[in-house]
Amino acid sequence: MNNKILFTGLCLFFGLTIFTSSHAMAGGKEKSAKKAFTISGDVAGLPESTLVLELLRANDSLKIIDSQKSDRAGRFTFKGTLSEPGLYRIRFSPNKFVLLCVEKGEIKIKGNWPLEDYKLQGSLASSELKLFVDTVIGYMTLLNKTASRIDSIKGTGNAQAADMAEKDKVGITVQFRNFIKRYCDATQYEPNAVIAARVLNPQEDLEYYKQFSNGLDKRYPGTIMTKEFHQFMTKMLDGIPEPTEIGNMAPDLKLEDTAGKTVTLSSLRGKFVLLDFWASWCGPCRAENPNVLEAYKQFKDRNFTILAVSLDNVKSKWLDAVHHDALLWSQVSDLKGWQSPAAAKYGVHSIPMNFLIDPKGVIIAKGLRGPMLDDKLKEVLPSLSR
Repeated sequence: MNNKILFTGLCLFFGLTIFTSSHAMAGGKEKSAKKAFTISGDVAGLPESTLVLELLRANDSLKIIDSQKSDRAGRFTFKGTLSEPGLYRIRFSPNKFVLLCVEKGEIKIKGNWPLEDYKLQGSLASSELKLFVDTVIGYMTLLNKTASRIDSIKGTGNAQAADMAEKDKVGITVQFRNFIKRYCDATQYEPNAVIAARVLNPQEDLEYYKQFSNGLDKRYPGTIMTKEFHQFMTKMLDGIPEPTEIGNMAPDLKLEDTAGKTVTLSSLRGKFVLLDFWASWCGPCRAENPNVLEAYKQFKDRNFTILAVSLDNVKSKWLDAVHHDALLWSQVSDLKGWQSPAAAKYGVHSIPMNFLIDPKGVIIAKGLRGPMLDDKLKEVLPSLSR
């Protein structure tokens, strides 16, 4: 996939809404002194055209700041003022942008059209942002290649190889998300941190989003961008369903067990149920299974049971793992791996993951591992009758 398509994907990924705003950048309340900035470009081969400078705002909107025509030599200049650093982009065409973290002073852009690569001078913040974007593009390219490889393997009917490729994809995705979070937490530039956070999927990394949002007030107190990001968070949280949050009813599941018999989660109503997501290929899951087994043996006579949902693709590997780990409770799977609707319904994007459900079908805890599982079960389960 070429950079042009990837830059387009990045802009869509950031979820930006384009509109022309007549409001002042600071909302009419900013009293900070304005600082001058200049952005100059020298792009060899750039056709004479109108370029647009846009401000990307943290509340999920975009403001057109200025437009300038490039000359025959591919040179252009934007000048303006700002009250605090901001995230800007120069729009060369509908699908071609350059992202910049603009502070006071001059930023110089030099490259060759169609800007598959370019150099920045005068702004450490913008240079750092470019490196981040380049790294994101690298991860996206790798994930696209891996997805294509998975599709090709599935066409051969080699389930084992497809399973291994799925594992590779999961590993790359985890590395990608961790890279973004580390960058968000480490960069000193608020515009860079905010746009990096927007690369993450809020539904997959909701807890991190909340942590990041709360931390902005300490890292960048009183900024317009912090205020706007809080506005974005409020809007986003209102639109995200949280069916698997503690206190909500557990969505029902209907899957086949190891013998092909249909099992539903609702059929276990009346008991405390640990809904456990795992897979045979998941090392941390297999390491956790002895703890889950011990909990089952200790509490199975206290109105407690377990329903395990495997995210395997290969039935033989799933069954071998169930036998090897001596798992004594109900085991179900649709053998769709990470494409399992059950995992999607519960928002499961990493395993092991579990949900403790009370006899009325209400989720009362989740993510219980090791001693946490034992302690929670001791807390909520009824004592044995004497």
